[in-house]
Amino acid sequence: MSRPVAAAFAVVLICASLAAQSQVIQPAKAEATTETRVLPLAASSSLKVKNVNGFIRVEAWDREEVQFMGEFKPSSKDEQVKVVIETGQGTMEIRGEYPKHTGWGSYTGPQCKMTLKVPRRVAPNLETVNGDISLSSTQGKATLNTVNGGIQVANLVEALKAETVNGSITLEQSKGSLDLQTVNGGIKGSGLDGQGQGIKAQTVNGSIQLQLGGLKGRFRATTVNGGISFNAKGAEQVEVKKHRVTAVFPGSDQAINIQTVNGAITLN
Repeated sequence: MSRPVAAAFAVVLICASLAAQSQVIQPAKAEATTETRVLPLAASSSLKVKNVNGFIRVEAWDREEVQFMGEFKPSSKDEQVKVVIETGQGTMEIRGEYPKHTGWGSYTGPQCKMTLKVPRRVAPNLETVNGDISLSSTQGKATLNTVNGGIQVANLVEALKAETVNGSITLEQSKGSLDLQTVNGGIKGSGLDGQGQGIKAQTVNGSIQLQLGGLKGRFRATTVNGGISFNAKGAEQVEVKKHRVTAVFPGSDQAINIQTVNGAITLN
């Protein structure tokens, strides 16, 4: 390899090492403990957090850094979760890596509850399996996904996609477009807008309660086993039937679709 090429190759390696960095958090002792880290993250970056056993709580603050706090609890075999934090140019991923368990007999897996403070202008992607997810005051597109847990959001301004299987979804002051889905749980929201891009809220076994003050668009709500209470001011072309309501809130053509199978729908 010639010297100019070798020098260029070395520069590439140095740049790559600066662009992508990784660190591991894993308690050395088999006991309940808390670990905290603070890492820089520029505004408008993307943040991905993946967990298995434990909640994820994320709150925005006015700093270009992430404060991570993990509450660790060992398994019945004294294993601890390993949390890996990887940062790159405009990205950060925080993931909990859990020990694989095989065989028979009683076993309780390790746990890590994650609480984060993040830059306000960040796009969060949060995912866990056994735990709740809460998110407040961020200003980027958000994706939230859990299986056995509820989802709570507050003071969001961009699009939100939230899915859970066994848990409820609760929203306060969410201005962007919404795609909300759960199976065994209700949906409750207030201060919703859609920003002209639409709102979808769907569950199978649960009720839906929405405050529609100020909401605009073409509205449709359906249920199979449950009634519908509709008392929304400003609606036009209202058609109310036992299991379906359609209406128009003047000012936008966005679609607002509300659907449940086993549960009531309340709209105010």
